Amino acid sequence: MAAFTVHLDENAGPASTHAVVIGVGAYTHLNGGPSPTDHPGAVGLRQLSSPPLSARAFATWMIDQYHDEGRPLASLALLLSEAAPTPFVHPKTQVNHVVESATIDNIVDAIEEWKDRGDHDEARLVFYFCGHGVSLGTDSSLLAADMFADRNSPLNGALHFEALVRGLNNCRAAQQVFFVDACREGSDALVNTVGRDTLGRVVVGGNLRPAGFDPRMHAVLYSTMLRATAVGRAGGVSLFTDALLRSFDGSGSENTEDDVWRVTTLNLLRSTVRFMQEPSFAGTLVNASTPTSNESFEFDFHELRGDPVVPVYIGCTDPEDNARAEFICKGNIPEPLHRPPPDPDGEPDLREWAPFLPFGEYTVEAVLGPEDQRSKSLDARPPFFRVRLARP
Repeated sequence: MAAFTVHLDENAGPASTHAVVIGVGAYTHLNGGPSPTDHPGAVGLRQLSSPPLSARAFATWMIDQYHDEGRPLASLALLLSEAAPTPFVHPKTQVNHVVESATIDNIVDAIEEWKDRGDHDEARLVFYFCGHGVSLGTDSSLLAADMFADRNSPLNGALHFEALVRGLNNCRAAQQVFFVDACREGSDALVNTVGRDTLGRVVVGGNLRPAGFDPRMHAVLYSTMLRATAVGRAGGVSLFTDALLRSFDGSGSENTEDDVWRVTTLNLLRSTVRFMQEPSFAGTLVNASTPTSNESFEFDFHELRGDPVVPVYIGCTDPEDNARAEFICKGNIPEPLHRPPPDPDGEPDLREWAPFLPFGEYTVEAVLGPEDQRSKSLDARPPFFRVRLARP
């Protein structure tokens, strides 16, 4: 097994999926690192706790839950930069894997191996990055753990992302999916000091798809819009990655052809956008960033093994009633779910209750007193369901 690989199916054929997952939180040359730089381009950049956790969660999901009978997972490479490095526990075998650091040289080597593994017409490539990113013009630079090691050309420590997407036209894999969970803000300090000649390492050169290759279908999902910040959660999985994983569970799925629920690339984008717009999911960070895609084909990405699990937003027609209601949900679950009324002495919580429910029929209730009990039935199905309970 290669140094970066934490999952490898040696029996997989050409029609398979190959993933590279990168999470960069500990930066050697940013404030708080072992060798901080005084380079003006580093101003405002800090250590991050969310990316390694987010990358671990995404890698775990890919190995344990990702399902496509036509393109099963054949390999997954994982690189992390974290304050306290720990092994990655394979979710199926429980084997501990030492994880290599997400330095730029390691990232380049891992991407080259990933590209070579997926260099087949029937293959699917999956790329995931979570960490610092900057936008220089319309292109993005994804910062490796040793960014700023080269003071004269700091972006030698970054990956030129859009060049990677263009260059992978030279890989035969007919389906390619990219998830970028990073800021896309412009960096005047970097532009003024290093110019635009180098936006980061270019791992695979090229632009147009060679003659004789199958047409490429690709999807690029960014956690935020161009010239905007991404939203992390200190000590937890980022909002975008959390929205992705919940979308994979069902809210990004449809079953328009048969009884199999499938997550398509465009439904995945729609679902993550909805999550980021919901106060019950994003809290005070609602609408802080909006996932986007500047180029995406629609194709099936993931098949659910069972029925979907979707968010159901339950609230009163008057949001002020949410702050004193007890909510109850009964139906296609072993035991009823309850949300007790918030503490009357605390800050009023006007948000809806948002349980995640398996596909099926339910009855939801809001109890505000002996004379004020409200009820409604619903059919929970993708992408989500919203219930408003009116006063009797």
